[in-house]
Amino acid sequence: MHVLILGAGALGSLLGARLSRTDARVTLLSTNRQHIEAIRRKGLLVDELDGTQQRFELVSHYDPAAITEPADLVIVLVKLYDTLQAVPTVASCCHSKTFFLTLQNGIGNWERIASLVGIEGVLVGSTAQGSTLVEPGRVRHGGNGLTYVGEPQGPPSERVYGVVDLFRKARLQTEASDRMEQLIWEKLHVNVGINAITALANIRNGLVADVPTARDLCTRAVREAMEVAAAKGFVIQKDMVERVLNVARATAVNRSSMGQDVDRKKRTEIDGINGAIVELGRRLGLTLPVNETLTQLVKTLEAGYLQPPPPQTE
Repeated sequence: MHVLILGAGALGSLLGARLSRTDARVTLLSTNRQHIEAIRRKGLLVDELDGTQQRFELVSHYDPAAITEPADLVIVLVKLYDTLQAVPTVASCCHSKTFFLTLQNGIGNWERIASLVGIEGVLVGSTAQGSTLVEPGRVRHGGNGLTYVGEPQGPPSERVYGVVDLFRKARLQTEASDRMEQLIWEKLHVNVGINAITALANIRNGLVADVPTARDLCTRAVREAMEVAAAKGFVIQKDMVERVLNVARATAVNRSSMGQDVDRKKRTEIDGINGAIVELGRRLGLTLPVNETLTQLVKTLEAGYLQPPPPQTE
């Protein structure tokens, strides 16, 4: 099987490294040219949880046109706002039976991909693996967690079990599921409770659980998300806040993806996480002050580095 990682940033690179330990042929694709060129020069370096460092030799490209072998599986890890633009760029790298597995943050990702390739070409996933891009060509594994894979609708299929088997061979704890929409909403709660706070406060995940003020803010944001989920008909367990805090503890050394975006002065996925909760809440007639404030603060922070400076006047 040829596996193409579309959006090989921190998490995509980590998964590529893990999958390279199987008999699958793995290709990394990223628009981060410095990262790709560093991997080509010295391999991908992974700082492991036990303090060791491993090197992985991986086929890596920043131009889809350079990929000559059609992909059987495309793992989509681009930012949610780039999905509709990124997926078509690998059309020439696919064949009639290629399918796309989204492991992205936020909600609505599989629907975006399905609008391009059809629902029969999409698998849905959710992962709690954590990874930080330390420098070009080097990532730090920030924490282990379960990965779930399923069909957009209905029970797991043969291809779902094939992906699960592949991930397990890569020593990634993975399960097939027939309730992926529920799991995506549960992961959304994790992102809601961790990402914006870590991005704004310039902290790693663990401090969300360790610092009382951050823990309280996380609790309030997650409870608001639970209110929206309940109104949408999702059964979210009462211990969701503690589950989110446990994820923060399990990925304590990890810098959240939103935090990494802010560090690199890139656009964040706030609109698909806390912002999505706020928008859904509005439609449902709910007031969500904590998530609205977090969203506004992240967007204000973004504006400070994304907008061009005003012209100088004498």
